[in-house]
Amino acid sequence: MTQVREVAEDDDMTAPPRPEKVPTQPSRRNTHDNLMDTTNRLQKHHSENNNPFKKAATSQDDMDVLRRPSDKVSEGTELRLYRQIEELREQLRAEQQKTKAAEHQRTGDEESMKSGFEELVNNNELLVKTVDKLEKESKRLKEELEDARTHIFALQPYRKDLTPEEVGRDYDDLVNSVSDWVDKLMSPALDDEDAPAELTRIARKSPGEISWLKRNMQKHGDLVQGSMFAETDIDIGIAIIMRYLYDNIFQKILYDTVSSQVNVLTFVEGSMQTNVEPKRDLFAIRTWSAEAYNAILCSPQFRQERERRMRNLTLELAGGFRVFHRDDDWNSFCVNFQDSCIKPAMKLYEKLLVSTHHFYLDINPYIILSNGQLEQSIQFLDELPNLACENILQARKKFNLAKLDPKPTKKDLYENLTNVVTTVPALYMRQVGRGDTIREPTIVRKQQMLVAWGPPEKKEKFMHNDEGLMNIILFTRTKDREKERGVEASVWQAPWKLG
Repeated sequence: MTQVREVAEDDDMTAPPRPEKVPTQPSRRNTHDNLMDTTNRLQKHHSENNNPFKKAATSQDDMDVLRRPSDKVSEGTELRLYRQIEELREQLRAEQQKTKAAEHQRTGDEESMKSGFEELVNNNELLVKTVDKLEKESKRLKEELEDARTHIFALQPYRKDLTPEEVGRDYDDLVNSVSDWVDKLMSPALDDEDAPAELTRIARKSPGEISWLKRNMQKHGDLVQGSMFAETDIDIGIAIIMRYLYDNIFQKILYDTVSSQVNVLTFVEGSMQTNVEPKRDLFAIRTWSAEAYNAILCSPQFRQERERRMRNLTLELAGGFRVFHRDDDWNSFCVNFQDSCIKPAMKLYEKLLVSTHHFYLDINPYIILSNGQLEQSIQFLDELPNLACENILQARKKFNLAKLDPKPTKKDLYENLTNVVTTVPALYMRQVGRGDTIREPTIVRKQQMLVAWGPPEKKEKFMHNDEGLMNIILFTRTKDREKERGVEASVWQAPWKLG
């Protein structure tokens, strides 16, 4: 018991005062009652101390019970109880520490969340300010860029330098598109054995249906000449369309749709050449004109006029070939013709119009029809090296005068070379340089022609082969009138008159 007291005294807790009189010989009943009472109080104390969130401490009565010498409790029991109390204290302290740590963590989390929310709000406000600043900066830079672009345009006039190779490819595409369309249109009629008779009937009973084709062929002596040869119907069809495009698109400034604007531009160009001091050279004038025409091409007013003109050209030209169209879908026929012929021609023309260098088409059939006589220009023989000729008597083999062996004399050419028909105009370029320099025209694409090179008897046989469809259109009524008069028709057999 003395050792237990000493252990208890070593503890930080204050021991209760000892009783003055301790019964030395308690009865067995009293000892048992005291023990039971102590046990109950310890259990109650243990139950209360098991709650980690309730502060508890050993009561003074409990300590008195532990120190009562009158209780005859064994030293082992007293030590065990003491250890249990210490364990409870340790558990209490541990739970209190956990509680404090949890409280501290909760407080820290709350502060962290509050700080994060405040930071998010601040960042959002900063982001809004940054976006506003960037939008203002972007607007300012766009304005500066537009000003710089305008300044650059003012210093550097509009120029569109096209190369001969590029323009040549575009021209080839146009010619091929027209050729394909004519071939698809006329091939079924050429393969139909009843087509000549039907076309003859139309020429006699409904001449209005072929009047446009007939009128356009009669205007050009080489088309009349070409209709006398067999297997030239498609070539004549191509020639008619290309000549129509040449006359109504490539030879008309802006298709004659905005004549007042064109007159103003022409006046300004003339004034720049003669009245302005210092006078503008041709390069500057050409550059200015290209920019001015480009502005007109981009205007809504001209676009409307272009659409109207495109529609009228389509209806007129497609209507001329309607005799070969056997489908009832007239609208699709016109749309297809416009996309294949009219629209590509306009696109190429407008591209050439805004070019610094001068690209243009030109055609010289070297044949005219005068007073019922076909006259061939003597220039034809001189210009042969600049012409792309195909020999109709040799399956359209290219005719190259330089490769003929032996080289024919001019007399041989007069007697054996016949100009049949011109199918495609030539494409030229005049390069405009600095100052007033304008170079001589260069050929970008040669004029395409059909010729007949061979002995007269072979040409005669080829000319009196089966009549072509174009020959029927052109000469049916003439032949009928000649028969009524009792004379042999001679229009398509007129002799050459060289001049």
